[in-house]
Amino acid sequence: MKLNGKILLIGQGLHSGKDCKLTIEPYETPEVLMNDLPLRKFLLNGTNRGSDYIFPDGTRIRTCEHVLSALTGLGIFSGVKLTVEGGEMPALDGCAKKVCDEILANSDKNDASETEAITITEPIIISTDDKKRFIAAFPSENLHITYTVDYKFIGAQIIDYDHSPEKYYDEIASARTFAMKSDIDYLRSHGMAMGGSLENAIVIDEKITASGGLRWPDEFVRHKVLDLIGDLASLGKSLHAHIVAVRAGHELHLKLAEKIKKLMLKGE
Repeated sequence: MKLNGKILLIGQGLHSGKDCKLTIEPYETPEVLMNDLPLRKFLLNGTNRGSDYIFPDGTRIRTCEHVLSALTGLGIFSGVKLTVEGGEMPALDGCAKKVCDEILANSDKNDASETEAITITEPIIISTDDKKRFIAAFPSENLHITYTVDYKFIGAQIIDYDHSPEKYYDEIASARTFAMKSDIDYLRSHGMAMGGSLENAIVIDEKITASGGLRWPDEFVRHKVLDLIGDLASLGKSLHAHIVAVRAGHELHLKLAEKIKKLMLKGE
């Protein structure tokens, strides 16, 4: 798939609550650029309830994961420039569906060009100090994701997902972000979730509140797959690996991506 039209998206940032603008446009480049810098050149931070891309001068663009998930989930790894105004990606629908629909409406779906994929030749494992949360990558001929989450009021959910652009759109792109109701006051007191609402998020409590109800019973773990695919976009290429994640999240996703990038540099 190749982007052939300009896309303009405007909305509030999920965390800042401020007006943000995103332009996605075709650009003569062998990779994806964000504000003129290739994705693989950014420093990454996933400790602030989202994936922040950090320029060499320390400037951040916050919550990049959903937009990048839409692009790479549909198979676009090159020929695109993103221009972000406002310091954060607009939250839009809290998932990747709206961005995917805009991309599909402005793309040549018959373009069969592919970028070279990154392959994993030996296991890579990243875990927390207590080993209760981890993410691992194993050799595979395509991208396969096994993800497990366990949350209060939800319980354990697991998904086994073989990636393709078609399956991504049908099974992952519409899964919305979520937050525990008990965490919302804390997040807002620390400058986060200021743009969150039932228009772009699910609220978890003894009663789960979601606009229109849940889209799947396991929408929560599907959203984690969406996040992971967006975080792997920082590699700048598609990845062939079997990813196994247990209660992982952005910080571990991005640490895995950084480890893979280091191995790529070592092999060049």
